[in-house]
Order: sequence, then structure tokens, then C-alpha cells
Amino acid sequence: MSQRVFFLISILLVFIGVLGLSGFFKSKTPSAVIAPNVIYKVAQLNSDIRKGEILERPDIRYIKLTEEDALKNGISNNIQINHISGMVAKRNINASEFIRSNDFLMPGDPGYLDAVTREGMTPYPLNILRSDYIGLGISVGDFVDIIILTSDEQNIGETSNSKYISSFRSLAVSPLIKNVKVLAIDENDDDFLPLTIELSRQQIAKMVIARRIGIIEVIKSSFKVQSHNMDINANTHDVLPNFKSVVEIRGQTRALN
Repeated sequence: MSQRVFFLISILLVFIGVLGLSGFFKSKTPSAVIAPNVIYKVAQLNSDIRKGEILERPDIRYIKLTEEDALKNGISNNIQINHISGMVAKRNINASEFIRSNDFLMPGDPGYLDAVTREGMTPYPLNILRSDYIGLGISVGDFVDIIILTSDEQNIGETSNSKYISSFRSLAVSPLIKNVKVLAIDENDDDFLPLTIELSRQQIAKMVIARRIGIIEVIKSSFKVQSHNMDINANTHDVLPNFKSVVEIRGQTRALN
């Protein structure tokens, strides 16, 4: 009986030894997990842009960078530029640079008007009734013409005590300032259209007088019309051709003007 037990133990020891030589009992090293390549989406401009220039949606392009290249440029996440009408460059930006949202100023941001106003020009607030804007849509960066309605017989400007035009005998419309850049628009008022426009000091002087003697209206500039020299000028006679504004009696002669 003891010989049989001894024989089984011997066979078992031999078997264990064979397994040990084969490396069966060696701990298996887990295979290394290969990390997937990380790709970031980043933004650039299609062309250089200067401080204060308006950014249009087509100006932005997106490219992909590996994580290594992105980190070299200080980028650790995807970049998305949410375009807003009127947004402008905060600084001069080259097309080769990677851009972020904080490279741009939005209408209403501190410093926005300073960035968009050209040297020698001044931001000028102009609050007009929406009914005094002639035409359809207007956006920041658009150009407008300012026209004025006046009367030789009555002060119809902001300083007038009357809200109505009492006589239309000498009403006239004429252009006041052309090609004025719109710097900002406040869309929160339903009745008024608060604009900020860019004017020179001489143009501001004209506006100060014009607002006190006449009614200011705004129309979107049309460079095509201006190239044909089609100015906006009209008076009462253009609307009422048969209207006789003045009657003079000179002896036996009646003169109608």
C-alpha cells in the first residue's frame, strides 16, 4: 500500500516539475493597451484680419490636429467659434494662427466701439423711430445714408413744440450724410431703432443742427445707385405737381409759384 502511494506521489512530483519547467506557473504579464490617437478640431482664418474688422462666417475654417501638435500650440480641447453677427477681431490676426472665441469682441462687449471705430472718427448715438428707417434689414457693419425732411415755414425738428406738420407748402427732402457705417444696433426696443454710427467731427456738427430743425430718416446705402449719381432730393411740388405754394398780387397780375 505504501509503495503505491509513494509511486503516485513520485508521478505527481514529476508532473509538477514538467509544468514548472514549461513556465506554466509564471505570472502572465498583461499585454499593453495601445491608446487611440487623440484628434482635436481647431479653427483658423482663411485670410488675415485686422483689429476691428468684422468676422463673417465664411472667414472661419476648421482643421484637425493630433494631440501632440495641439498641445504644442497650447490647445487641449476642441475649438468651436460661435459666429454672431457684428463680431469683430480684438487684435490683428494672421491666417496661420489658431483662433479662439476670446480673440473676438461681440456687440455690447466693453471696448467693442473703440475697436470698430476708425482713427479720426467718433461713435455717435442716433435713436430713430423704426418707421423712420426706410428699407428692410440692417446689420452692424452696413452703410447707411442719412436724409432730412425740412420746412421753411416751421421747425419740425426735435426742438419743435408741435408733434405735427402744420403746413406742407415748403417741405423738402435732401441728403445729409452718405455712406455712414453702422457700429452697433440695439434690437431690444420695439418702437425705436437705437443706432451707433461712425461720424467725423464735421458730420457730427451737421447732425446736431439737422436734428433740431428737421426730421432725420435713414436708408441703407446703395453703392450701385450712387454710381449713377441718383441723389435723394424732393419737395412738395414733386409730390403734388399742381400745388401752388405762393400767391402774389402784383398790380393786375397774379403770379403763381
